[in-house]
Amino acid sequence: MSLEKYFLPFRQHIIGQNLQHQINGQQLDIIYADWTASGRLYQPIEDYLTQELGPYVANTHTETNLTGSAMTHAYHDAQDIIKRHVNACNNDVLITAGAGMTAVVNKFQRILGLRIPERMQAQVAFAENDRPVVFITHMEHHSNQTSWYECDVTLEIVEPDSQGLPSLAHLELLLEKYQDRKMKIGSFSACSNVTGIKTPYYQLAEIMHQHGGLCFVDFAASAPYVDIDMHPSNPKQALDAIYFSPHKFLGGPGSSGVLVFNKALYKNKVPDHPGGGTVTWTNPWGKHSFFNNIELREDGGTPGFLQCIKTALAIKLKDAMGVENIQQREAQISQYVMDNLAKNEHVVMLEPNIRQRLAIVSFYVPGAHYNLVVRLLNDKFGVQTRGGCSCAGTYGHILLNVDQETSSKITQQIDLGDFAEKPGWVRASFHPTSSDKEVAFVVEAINQVTENLALWSKDYRFNPASGDYEHGKPNIDFPSLSGFNALPETRAVVRNKEVEAPSILRKIFG
Repeated sequence: MSLEKYFLPFRQHIIGQNLQHQINGQQLDIIYADWTASGRLYQPIEDYLTQELGPYVANTHTETNLTGSAMTHAYHDAQDIIKRHVNACNNDVLITAGAGMTAVVNKFQRILGLRIPERMQAQVAFAENDRPVVFITHMEHHSNQTSWYECDVTLEIVEPDSQGLPSLAHLELLLEKYQDRKMKIGSFSACSNVTGIKTPYYQLAEIMHQHGGLCFVDFAASAPYVDIDMHPSNPKQALDAIYFSPHKFLGGPGSSGVLVFNKALYKNKVPDHPGGGTVTWTNPWGKHSFFNNIELREDGGTPGFLQCIKTALAIKLKDAMGVENIQQREAQISQYVMDNLAKNEHVVMLEPNIRQRLAIVSFYVPGAHYNLVVRLLNDKFGVQTRGGCSCAGTYGHILLNVDQETSSKITQQIDLGDFAEKPGWVRASFHPTSSDKEVAFVVEAINQVTENLALWSKDYRFNPASGDYEHGKPNIDFPSLSGFNALPETRAVVRNKEVEAPSILRKIFG
């Protein structure tokens, strides 16, 4: 059986798979090629949440009534599933928060005591030699770069080697330079969200540990497609913390960000988010006591239990598809797309010589704005791609050979509200459930757009304030919340059944 056929049963349950929409007078099939930005909803997960768990939804923080107990147990089941998935050990702590990796990396920085409130920065700061040093790669997403810039740390970027990967030799040199710093942190992307190229993060971790440092890894781009192992067979390559965005999984939209870290890093007496559920007692005289358990202490207020449960279900779906199958299918798709786009003389692919990657291909068309290409792919063919710098501006400077003088001129214009010269690319990203026909259609749509660019662009005007291209006579209707009916004629009915607390450990996919 071909891999395309293997993934067909999963594909058939994707919500929106057969979406059609009127765009400027054309009824188009909508082809989704923006998987790196977000996964899609999966009907069995939505059904399980609404039909199986939905009738029991209640606040957690109690085990003395049925509904509260049911949600508490389901929440704990979900946490266990997430920990097992990343091979966390008993010394590792799980925190789920926000909507993705950005929320949890910022939370982690506060937990580590590295984020000083802006209004206090003039009064409070580390002495230079006490200031932690953080190393990141040249391939980082802004969330794993700008967030560190706002910490009281020294930030260093590991340069690329001749292959375009983070230079292990340069990291060694930087660590020698900062050998006297008490805290040395490497916070490295596992995979670029621009090119799909994976980094040698286990080797980076080993180097960090050899120099008495810590290694954190951002799996946001690759988590839906790869194994995550915080404790590989070589203990020198263990990961001290990992974070990722489950909304990028198939079935994951609406989930929470995931952070798992070694509890030895936690030195706090007060939680980052104090509130209900974090204390064992309070009294009227200003006294209170927080839980010793870090996961309880850092789970203030009503937790995002449904978000966490959805994360676990998306992980179970990933496991059901099988990582080996996922990676083989990703390789097939990326190979096809890159082989065929290489034949298009109008297209320049980013890092075209590195074929070992996820099914993420970014390119630009010389002389054409990336958002014009994205707009035409959408309006003419219903193909959903994404234009811009993919929140990876530093990597963009390297990929597009933007020097400091040119960068300065561009940023000055941006600061004046003119985005016309802001560089970028078009990113097409796929999923193992993408069909051969869909993938071929996306490639052909790119070919048609680049071939007819001059003619088709006449219907559009550029808005320098937004950096977008707008159709002269746009005609696209979007779903509106005004269409929500609180009392529809057909109402869902919960079937009568024996009352029992649900468990998400059931086999729900088959």
